[in-house]
Amino acid sequence: MTRRVTGRWRTGAVCALLALAPASGAGAVAGIQDDRLPNLSGAELQERLGLLAGTGTPLTRVDVLWRRVAPTRPTDPRNPDDPAYDWSVYDQIMLGLAARGIRPILDFYGTPPWASTRGGTSAAPPPVHAGMFAGALARRYSGTWRTAGGVLLPEVREIELWNEPNIPLFWRPQCRSGPGRRYVPVAATRYAALADASVREIRAANQDAIVIGGVAGPSGNLDDRGKVCRTGSESVSAGSIIAQLRRNGVRIDAWSQHLYPIGPPARAVFFPGWPTLPRLAPMLDRLRPGMPVYVTETGYHTSYNRYHRYFVTEAQQARWLGETFRLADRTPRVVATVWFNLQDNPRWTGGLLHADLTRKPAWDTFQGIAPATATRTTS
Repeated sequence: MTRRVTGRWRTGAVCALLALAPASGAGAVAGIQDDRLPNLSGAELQERLGLLAGTGTPLTRVDVLWRRVAPTRPTDPRNPDDPAYDWSVYDQIMLGLAARGIRPILDFYGTPPWASTRGGTSAAPPPVHAGMFAGALARRYSGTWRTAGGVLLPEVREIELWNEPNIPLFWRPQCRSGPGRRYVPVAATRYAALADASVREIRAANQDAIVIGGVAGPSGNLDDRGKVCRTGSESVSAGSIIAQLRRNGVRIDAWSQHLYPIGPPARAVFFPGWPTLPRLAPMLDRLRPGMPVYVTETGYHTSYNRYHRYFVTEAQQARWLGETFRLADRTPRVVATVWFNLQDNPRWTGGLLHADLTRKPAWDTFQGIAPATATRTTS
């Protein structure tokens, strides 16, 4: 059920990336994420998939929660059919998205208790365990695997390595104690080891997979040179991760960056923002010339919440959503942009829908943009 890799750089994946990369003026694929999908099943999940499809999106991003799929340690972690694995919800999601013509990007994170000494979901896991899970994920959704009932599962080509490993909410420790009672950054080193193991396992499972690294959160800086942390939980930079991937010789196919600008999209001056995104280009070129960029989270909140004190009116959100996707079309290397999220919740108010499912003006704006980008999608 697996495909053998004949070389480190696969012709199939390179051709897929060239197909994904927009031609001059073609623009990027527009998508939206619904973070509720992994928490649903059965008829409720199908109804939710229908709501997602109603936006007209050709693309979505799905969080694969490792600790939920593997609550206990697998005996044969490379084998998706190991009894420790429970893929049932994700099988429903993948089949449902395929039936609706929506292309998924999968990211995985959430360390299981058995894969860390402290048992925390954000604990940096041993690279070998994370890598083998990444391989099992890629193998199950390689287009060659069947469920226990004999249903052929769809292929998922794009896989992100973790989620925001440069911020403590998803990856700890960011820094560790160093000389002179000072802290020094370590997240990039440990993430690069995870990425190296995951790349090798994913490519062994599906030679046509597109491996997307970084998945960097909006930490607000690009370079950690000379950085000394005040605590063990400060965010590290996207640039430090890129540099460590290069030092380790990790050959990812694309970079992922999350953008939550303060101010209008075209005038956000702090990294990461649309005007500052091109500053990544020379750094990424050291990994591979012309490396594509996925913006797999972006958005604006319409009220104060735990994670975003900055917010805008609903009318501004709609206008700036339109500007965001127009900027994505004009920004070199950007091949896909995903709005986060579909629906508001108490901790996140950047949705196209209120918590009660009534629509904000941004719904109509997104619906007027996303379907037209479906022709930019390749399989």
